[in-house]
Amino acid sequence: MTPRDFHPLTVLDTRNEIGGMAKTVMFDVPDALRNTFAWRAGQHLSFRFSVNGEEQRRSYSISSSPFSGDPLRITVKRVGGGVISNHINDNVQKGDVIDVMPPFGGFCLDPGATARRTHYFFGAGSGITPLFAMLSSVMAAEPNSFAHLAYGNTNEKSILLQDELSAIRGMNPDRLTIHHIFSKPGFWSSADYWRKGIIDKPAIEALIAENPPYAQDAQYYICGPGGMNLAVKTALISLDVPATRIHMESYGGVAELDSSVEGMAATAEITLGGSQHSINVAKGKTVLEAVKSAGLKPPFSCQSGVCGACRAKLTKGEIHMRARMALEDADIENGAILTCQSLPISRTLSLSYD
Repeated sequence: MTPRDFHPLTVLDTRNEIGGMAKTVMFDVPDALRNTFAWRAGQHLSFRFSVNGEEQRRSYSISSSPFSGDPLRITVKRVGGGVISNHINDNVQKGDVIDVMPPFGGFCLDPGATARRTHYFFGAGSGITPLFAMLSSVMAAEPNSFAHLAYGNTNEKSILLQDELSAIRGMNPDRLTIHHIFSKPGFWSSADYWRKGIIDKPAIEALIAENPPYAQDAQYYICGPGGMNLAVKTALISLDVPATRIHMESYGGVAELDSSVEGMAATAEITLGGSQHSINVAKGKTVLEAVKSAGLKPPFSCQSGVCGACRAKLTKGEIHMRARMALEDADIENGAILTCQSLPISRTLSLSYD
């Protein structure tokens, strides 16, 4: 099996969140798969479901820290019209068996026992899930560092993992601060929130001014809708934060597309599962579409450039990626491509999923 094959995992337990508008799903990982499903804080899982007779794949961030002793889990918020988010919330229960791909993704925080760092986290809505895993890891396994979270929501009723955030804050009052930002706080709300509005440049400046870096090594993590991510990154750069210290991931399954290139017909040499295959890619079709049409079984999930499950290494030829959110600049420089977004712009390609 390859690292991006699916494995059946049993649901250990579930818990409803924010009045039934979200659900946390915990998994029982058998001893034989412990190493396969070892995860880094910030990574995500891809799932394969059959709904109404059709295969559906989705990726969700892991919402637990590998250092906290909590089980592998995800927290999924309902999305209007969302086939899988509502399926999970309505139907998934303890004892169910679900096909899960091992953890992957480069939006990670690896704590260091002797590190002295200040970590700033900026999240909105469901973007808290990987950030919670990250800040939990800092509190559990990086004892000389500090963490500061700015978390945007509509109001207190939409705060995901609120009890756990409060608990971890209570256990680490000297090293963790949490700043809730509400766009529409209730008129009679008694909830304690830091600011009204959104996570904009004034909010970022205030957060850093109130909580200046403890050490020279300051890192910044952003997870929210694409527009928020770009706005926060732009604000941080305007404050002279080096781009190399800014780490981002989007949620919501939608990436900004560059559809300015149509691509061309090409022949592609594909390495998959240790075997070589020669396939044709029709004009306007992505590499992933062509690989699937050829009857092969490549890894994939979101098909929107967000999750990175379809990642491969390009060794010959040129492609145009319509979206690349799951890749860092360094990944692309090393030949990484997202096959779900890659259109050939040369007549021949060679790439490997292995």
